Amino acid sequence: MACVFWMPGANNDVAVINASPVFNRLTDGVSPDISFFTNDVNYEYRYYLVDGFYPEWATLVLSFTCPTAGKCQYFKKKHESARKDIERVFGVLKKRWYIIRQLARFQQMDKLRNIKSTCIILHNMILEDSSRAICQGEYNDEPKPICTLNEDEQLANLLKTRKRETNFSLRSDLVEHLWSNKQDDGEDDD
Repeated sequence: MACVFWMPGANNDVAVINASPVFNRLTDGVSPDISFFTNDVNYEYRYYLVDGFYPEWATLVLSFTCPTAGKCQYFKKKHESARKDIERVFGVLKKRWYIIRQLARFQQMDKLRNIKSTCIILHNMILEDSSRAICQGEYNDEPKPICTLNEDEQLANLLKTRKRETNFSLRSDLVEHLWSNKQDDGEDDD
């Protein structure tokens, strides 16, 4: 889950994502290794579910605008459901902690980052205490390494994360993965 607090004024999604520390860490080569397999294909970077206003980068998974096939319709339903769940999490955090609802314009970035992390950690601790945590277990926050890549390596990473071809193949593989799991679970069509 990524939160961006430092950009003043009204900014569109593309402006925010271009300045995002999440994508800067990918480019710098200091992002944690979150490679994964889906549909027998290895993907090097984690992915983020986004709406149609984002670019078709390798790490961003957009839904279909007008799906016609059953697989694509099912993917759209699951994609939108997951995005709604994430939006609800932020709503829960805002209801639970008044400090998140306040204007952040006059706060320092480090303080905002600490507030966000603290609220998320406290929320997870409350859920764990009531045995309703989504992800129970140990949390290992290792310090992030300093970027040791030269400019050519950074540019290569940047280009890899912006590949449209990877975006299309990832979405296609995720569609197939969800569809095959649906078939395995014996889910009925809606």
